[in-house]
Amino acid sequence: MLGRRAASNSTRVQNLRAFAHFHEWVLSLPWVVEQPYSIGTRGVRSFAVECEPLDRRQLWLVTGLQQRPRSDSIDVVVIVPCEVTQSIEVAGWGRTVTPMPEGRVLMRASAEATAAPERVEALALSAYCWAMS
Repeated sequence: MLGRRAASNSTRVQNLRAFAHFHEWVLSLPWVVEQPYSIGTRGVRSFAVECEPLDRRQLWLVTGLQQRPRSDSIDVVVIVPCEVTQSIEVAGWGRTVTPMPEGRVLMRASAEATAAPERVEALALSAYCWAMS
């Protein structure tokens, strides 16, 4: 039992470090801009693609809408086309929250995904790709 606890703490520390740079990584993607949020939404950050050459403007990522019970994870919500929601759910990356206009769906990263930074990054990168297409 003691060995498990040490491994678990080590994993949490690694996740915390990875998520500490998540927003920087998102902003390093081409044509990604952070959208301003109103006062009273402390901790909420939203990101959009603004690509003038392709005439693309699309909100695709929001973080911090809900407080996470564990300090080693991050709350991530993506906006994706409705035709890809089943693939995301089957992969265990996220779950559908609500339909959005223009055939899109709001999806929240699953607890399993937020326990592994690489899964959250895969979900975010997929949403980014769909926002660019």
